[in-house]
Amino acid sequence: MNIALTAVAALYGGVFLISGLGQLAGRGLPRTPAAACGFSPAGCRGVGVLELLGGTGLLLTHFTPQVGVVSALGLFLLTVAAFTYQNWYQARGLRLWAPAVTAAVMLGAAGGFALRSVG
Repeated sequence: MNIALTAVAALYGGVFLISGLGQLAGRGLPRTPAAACGFSPAGCRGVGVLELLGGTGLLLTHFTPQVGVVSALGLFLLTVAAFTYQNWYQARGLRLWAPAVTAAVMLGAAGGFALRSVG
């Protein structure tokens, strides 16, 4: 289980770190996902900062498991918000799979990180 949690933390940590950097560097350009959904440049930067912090926390999970739990729960809330927003305002269908799967993985990872830090 430790290998699987480490792999999930590394994979999703890297993805969210790169995505957060892209949101911050994009400055609200239409090609960033948040801007394509209609967020302002300040909203895009806010999403980018949250993704950057969450990705960094996931990458630091091996050293401090508590940071991993908080990061995974924060990313869970962020992806649930993305799922809800896209369900209300955007086209449904395959666009909902990415936030739904990511939210489920982050919730499972938070539980796994918490159990790993206890025992």
